[in-house]
Amino acid sequence: MPERNGQEKGYTRKTDALQIKTIADATILPDRDGRGGVVDREGHFAAESLYAYDGVSLWGGDYVPEQEPERVDETVVFIGQMRGHWGNFLFDCMARMWYVLQEEHPYRLAYCGVQMQENALSDPGTSYGRFMELLGIAPERLIEIVRPVRFREVIIPELSVFPGTLCADGFTAVYRRAAENVGRMSGMPVYDKIYLTRRQMASCKELGEKEIEAIFCRMGYTVIAPERLPIEEQIYLFSHCKEMVSMEGTASHNILFAQDGTKQIILRKQNYLNTRQIMYNDMMGIRPDYIDIFYEPYRGFPLNHDAGPFYTGVTPALRRYVNRRGYRFTLGENIRAAAARIGNFFVYTLKCVYYKYWLYRK
Repeated sequence: MPERNGQEKGYTRKTDALQIKTIADATILPDRDGRGGVVDREGHFAAESLYAYDGVSLWGGDYVPEQEPERVDETVVFIGQMRGHWGNFLFDCMARMWYVLQEEHPYRLAYCGVQMQENALSDPGTSYGRFMELLGIAPERLIEIVRPVRFREVIIPELSVFPGTLCADGFTAVYRRAAENVGRMSGMPVYDKIYLTRRQMASCKELGEKEIEAIFCRMGYTVIAPERLPIEEQIYLFSHCKEMVSMEGTASHNILFAQDGTKQIILRKQNYLNTRQIMYNDMMGIRPDYIDIFYEPYRGFPLNHDAGPFYTGVTPALRRYVNRRGYRFTLGENIRAAAARIGNFFVYTLKCVYYKYWLYRK
């Protein structure tokens, strides 16, 4: 049975060997409104193909297809749903890849694309496709299921990770493999201390990062906008730095690519416990420094941990942290931080109204 950690960690760490289930004459259903997966010859849905754990299901399920399945006399490995959101793809959808990396076999890999450009995983021009290549998976091995297909045999690897609640010991192998393959490349920059900014993102939901970023820049951190770099260069930076600073979220999850002993500083942009991050840091054996940089003056905002908006700034917690590391604020910096906080408060108020009554209205 999986080992259950204490309440402090709050997730199940699976230490026993991951399993596979093999189903003969099985049909894979493509994604349809969040449903899809593997059905056996008798028409029974294979629960092992769900993206689910402990009674919670985030993807998969049976439905009656509108067409007869195409027949393919081939054994394939079902690697599950692949979602067209970089953070979900990279840190959730790799849950079945452990089997592909540790088993030497000729089988092709079948997956269901969810809100993703068709054949994105087999296109080396996309970050998704390039990441699969970094794992040593050639484009021709990938099969996107866009219509029902009946295979001679379907192998379903057990999930190695589920958001915030399950993580197996072999989960990090995916990120180690990518980092090792990138490490063989040359000509890419290396910085000891990096700050991963969100300010250059088109959909930036955070206010107040400019002043925070400036402080870390003056402390010797190189500011990096990951989304503007090729995936190889991103991973190279993450795996070669000695210190990594970022807001909590997808950026902080990149610690999975880091080396043992890397120092991580996580800027908390909201009063929310990111259970994924706790899991990832525990698996890496890294204890990050957490700094609260958020203000939450209105009840019910941010709308949720992903939607925002987020009101951040040079908080007392941040001041105490950088002071302990020898940083001293000048009078000009104090004035700019105070002015930014006032200005951002008014913008944040307008954003709260906009997000609730227009952008995310039901």
